[in-house]
Amino acid sequence: MLSKIIKERIERKFGQGPIRYPVQCNALAEEISAVCKAKISASTLKRLYGFVKGASQEPRLYTLDLISQYLGYKGWEHLLSDLAPDAQEQAAKIEKLTATQVRKEQTVTILYEPSKKVELRKTENGFLVISSNDRKLHQNDIVYFRSLEVHLPLVLDTVFRKGINQGKLQIATVSGLTGIRKD
Repeated sequence: MLSKIIKERIERKFGQGPIRYPVQCNALAEEISAVCKAKISASTLKRLYGFVKGASQEPRLYTLDLISQYLGYKGWEHLLSDLAPDAQEQAAKIEKLTATQVRKEQTVTILYEPSKKVELRKTENGFLVISSNDRKLHQNDIVYFRSLEVHLPLVLDTVFRKGINQGKLQIATVSGLTGIRKD
């Protein structure tokens, strides 16, 4: 499913109000295909809007690039970089947690689709992954982030696994975060 922010941008450009019914995806597919001069199916949009249950497969990059082009971007990466936390300071309605707002030994739980959950504990050396049901993060990884925001991707600036720098990692790039808790 697409994140709330991306859906809102699509709907604003489409100009026919919020997409609340599957049948509206037919007109949206025609609009995107006409603007981008490339085919996108209504069934793909129905999956991305969550009208098709059980569709947990990540969309193809081609589809995400096409949606990005419809919104005026070169591709998916450009859209994601525009949605980076630094670019979204003005979006006060989005729940946000910065790394500096978390005290040492405090636990942060991050939720995203499909049914993913990561628990982090702040230490002197970043955030320790306590548990994760996402294969991209392992228990005992040490991660660093600047901020977390609901509806935006999880951007980890650095991931250390067994002392080895794994580099930057982006997770939940399509659906964005669905929840953040601080214990």
